[in-house]
Amino acid sequence: MEHVPRDIKQQEGPTLTKRGPSSTLRAWELGMRLRRARGDLGLTAAAVAKRVGIAPSNFSAIEAGKRRVTASNLAQLTDVYELDDAEREMLESLRVDAEQRNWWHDYAELYSEEFLRFLGLEAGASTVREWAPIYVAGLLQTNEYARATIRAGSPYIKAVDVGPRLETRLARQTLLEEEPRLNMEVNLSEFALRQQVGGPAAICRQLDQLTEVITRDNSTVKVRVVKYTAGAHALTGGPLSLLSFDNVLLPDLIWQETAITGNLIDRVQVIREFKASFENVFESVALDDEDSLALIQQIRHEMEAAA
Repeated sequence: MEHVPRDIKQQEGPTLTKRGPSSTLRAWELGMRLRRARGDLGLTAAAVAKRVGIAPSNFSAIEAGKRRVTASNLAQLTDVYELDDAEREMLESLRVDAEQRNWWHDYAELYSEEFLRFLGLEAGASTVREWAPIYVAGLLQTNEYARATIRAGSPYIKAVDVGPRLETRLARQTLLEEEPRLNMEVNLSEFALRQQVGGPAAICRQLDQLTEVITRDNSTVKVRVVKYTAGAHALTGGPLSLLSFDNVLLPDLIWQETAITGNLIDRVQVIREFKASFENVFESVALDDEDSLALIQQIRHEMEAAA
């Protein structure tokens, strides 16, 4: 029997507990604020790193939010940047939050550093816009659907790792249940709805789950279906997710996942183009909310008959 922590079992339904801070996001914000303070004084990264005795590569990683900074080094940096007491206190608060251990750190041996960073960023996002051409979006998957996609994901995934990977998938879904709840917009291909992941009975339960999430009271999830007949459109290609944050300092990021790897993209032009393409498909190509729900339910009935 798989081990799924009680607080992430789907059948227990949404629980409106408070979403805790993401240490990954706090580290990123801290790095951005330090970089801005350095830039305000016209100082180079190399000069500051030498002055406070931090290796240049480590200093760059701190500013990128990929490496933690010690309390003593932060104090030195705030001295160099001549920050006032309020700014120092705020930065120290971010540093302390960045040191906290979140649930995804328990899976450090299972995933790449890039995917763990994605998990931390997603946990701190305010909005996710996702193009899902192959599978139902991970945040909306049922237990058995997720298990089937994980098992099929790679011939190198060990049987013993399926359970922990499933836990990760389901733990992410608490973002739709904890306040402030994640806002989510999905362009979902009709192919993904008809792909019989786990068999007709499993896909029926997946489509029921999709319907329940979309129609629940005060839902923060919108799913619009791109039909086969839509033809070529601006999102033709593999799955992509756009993460947005409720913080003016933190820019949008794209998570791109392929069959063998995944990476975060921060190039401004690429992000701008994806946002424009997503909005075009969401507003002008995909079915509207009502017709999308009707098609999901229609396909569900077809699958039930096939089962």
